[in-house]
Amino acid sequence: HTAKPRTSRMTATTPPSASLSYVVPKALSPLSKVELSDNSLVTRVGSVNATLVNGVLGDPLLHLQLRDQRRSLLFDLGDAGRMSARTAHQVSDIFITHTHADHIGGFMWFLRSRIGHFPPCRCYGPPGLAQQIAGMVSGIMWDRVEDRAPRFEVGELHGDHLRRWLVTAGRDGPQSLETLPVEDGVLLREPSFCVRATTLDHGIPVLAYAFEPAVQIKVRKERLTAQGLNAGRWLQRLKQQYLQGRMDAQISLPDGSLRSVSSLADDLLLLDEGKKLAYATDFSDTADNRERLVALAKGAHTFFCESSFLIADKNRAINTQHLTTTACGEIATAARVLHLVPFHFSRRYEHKLETVYRELHDACPHTVQPLVFESSQAHMDTLFQ
Repeated sequence: HTAKPRTSRMTATTPPSASLSYVVPKALSPLSKVELSDNSLVTRVGSVNATLVNGVLGDPLLHLQLRDQRRSLLFDLGDAGRMSARTAHQVSDIFITHTHADHIGGFMWFLRSRIGHFPPCRCYGPPGLAQQIAGMVSGIMWDRVEDRAPRFEVGELHGDHLRRWLVTAGRDGPQSLETLPVEDGVLLREPSFCVRATTLDHGIPVLAYAFEPAVQIKVRKERLTAQGLNAGRWLQRLKQQYLQGRMDAQISLPDGSLRSVSSLADDLLLLDEGKKLAYATDFSDTADNRERLVALAKGAHTFFCESSFLIADKNRAINTQHLTTTACGEIATAARVLHLVPFHFSRRYEHKLETVYRELHDACPHTVQPLVFESSQAHMDTLFQ
């Protein structure tokens, strides 16, 4: 295990309001009015860019870009048509809630994008995930892939342990790997963050997740200027080495000199508490689900939570084991999150989004709601409050 980053310079600050925007595809710009279903929801939280790739009405797919690491995490893998192969190359881990088609349908795109000399991608999910991924992989003819076969380390959460398999394209069936213990729901722990899960009920087991950064790293720009240093890629390397606990590593500065990570961190870096993100979708409104999810999302900076039906359609929500707007807002309020980003709306409300957001805001004043402005820019943004 690598050493954990030092936190002696940790400072507590009041989290600023989130800045979120709908990013309009180039093919649709410039426009003076856009349909929310045609947009991706983007926000920056700490050192992470978080994107609901298919917006609030499309397939669930949350992309977390770790800016200081040139690395991405995916939560669910619905329709991935908007994503680039380059993004797929940077994905290290995928966290699947469950394998209904709208949550795993983008896997074939991802599989094709991973042909090449890439490390195994880690996948996490509920029991049965390994066989389901192996089944999709085995549906392809791999006679020409040679040593470029995509590989996946698949972990299934079974109570307090993680059962693991290696799935390799072109090989027969998954290979068993060591089973790992799971403490407090933590599936993945690294020096800079951990990902925690809890199991919810949707008629089948469904996982909800929390991304919990250890620290948020900021650069003291005034000290850069005072020391005559220009910003550049060396700062990204400094952050990477710091997050990995490599305090003795040497960083090459713009003037060609070398300094240790420890020395530069003391002079230039300011640390703050990380901002937690929580993600949950497709589960029944039951007392047990609420209790588990509130505990997982407690104090989150941003909470991505499904809100499939209006309160008038409560019976549909019960029958399909989804949330109403009111239930979504009540869970977010109970968890005391700073920002609720509701999504996975039923498409029956495509032209009733004002009503959807009104009900959500009544239940949770911290609901992020879109405001559309006219613009002639190549990329028109819709700001949020």
